[in-house]
Amino acid sequence: AVLLQRVRGKRYGRYFLPTLAGVGFSRNPFRWHPKIDRNVGFLRVVWGIGTRAVDRVDNDYPRMISLSHPQLRPESTPDAQRQYAQWYVDLVDLEKNEFATLPVNEVLGLDYPELRYIASQDKGDYLQRILSIGGLDEADRFVLTFDALVRDRKFVSLMRTALARLEKGYKTPVDMEFTVEILPGRPYPDFKLHLLQCRPLSQRKNEELVTIPHNVPKQRILFTSRGLIPNGRAQQIRYIIFVNPEKYREIPDTTTKLELGRAIGRLNKLLEEESFILIGPGRWGSTNLELGVRVSYADIYNTKVLIELGVAQDGKPPELSYGTHFFQDLVESGIHSLPIPLHLEGASFNWRFFRLATNSLAALLPKDEKLAPYLQVIDLPKVTNGYRLDVLMDGANNDEALGYLVKSTQHDLILAKKQSSMGYPFTA
Repeated sequence: AVLLQRVRGKRYGRYFLPTLAGVGFSRNPFRWHPKIDRNVGFLRVVWGIGTRAVDRVDNDYPRMISLSHPQLRPESTPDAQRQYAQWYVDLVDLEKNEFATLPVNEVLGLDYPELRYIASQDKGDYLQRILSIGGLDEADRFVLTFDALVRDRKFVSLMRTALARLEKGYKTPVDMEFTVEILPGRPYPDFKLHLLQCRPLSQRKNEELVTIPHNVPKQRILFTSRGLIPNGRAQQIRYIIFVNPEKYREIPDTTTKLELGRAIGRLNKLLEEESFILIGPGRWGSTNLELGVRVSYADIYNTKVLIELGVAQDGKPPELSYGTHFFQDLVESGIHSLPIPLHLEGASFNWRFFRLATNSLAALLPKDEKLAPYLQVIDLPKVTNGYRLDVLMDGANNDEALGYLVKSTQHDLILAKKQSSMGYPFTA
């Protein structure tokens, strides 16, 4: 079959592009705050043709909008909002008669009719909403924030209603690709939604149904969690990279804490062909070393799951980030951010397993052996005589997660001794 699809948009100088395009989900698979209602919907929007919203693009990001709380951003600082913004635009170059990708600042000008709806003025220390085009100058810099749109109740209501009606019609959660026209109106503009395509959301890999088994033997369970859980799974994990929260607090100097983050970056590169997860204290990526290990996205991008372990100190539970330091990167790369707040009922951690498991750090990174008291690398098939880890996360129904040992589908028995020193394989 051949499908012909109209390219929606309008002419701007030598270019043709829509003002707003993107993909919408009737259910929100990405929650970064407890207020967010998963059932209200979620958008990824860009300026220009929507390919940059549909597909992962390196170093460029769509605006992510939770329709239950559209003004609630995972990025809290101007620097983060600037970093996780759209800097390139896909469009049709009418003079060359071809699709093109160009820097936003080469295309967007003061004469763009919808400038104040899609952009904010970059003031350095802060980003300022554009209230009047007349006060702008050619030298001004802009960041695509779409802040005026997420504040517009008419726009938000349109997108909520469209997704709800589509879900009702399909009788299942859906995702849609769309463009939006901004129509002149007084005192406020109107919006016209063009539906380009729609399909059942269950076809999307990141929204597969996850069922948590409740008959797993206790000795196979490494951790459980409840609360703000993502939806998805990571299976047949070989390595666990673990920063012990109790040991981390005992690190006597800043230099060692910083080196810990660098060593994790080296492990991330070394194990890029393997499957591994990261477990650490509090807030991964925090600039405050007391709150968690300082890493950048470049240090963790190969992990399957990024786990923040919430261990109370002096009776006070730590504040977890839920991945917000690199939320956009994690979403774009399909990495799950999983909190384990141990002060909440339903969250647990198998401390005995981690304390007894052999540390493979020195074997993998001999020069980092000095960090072994704080940084543990567990080669699961070796430790458990051929078992690996499955992490199941049911964020769609019950907000619960389970990490447990399963028989390996790999040829891992050759890595292990006939009988593990930890008492594996398991008995029934």
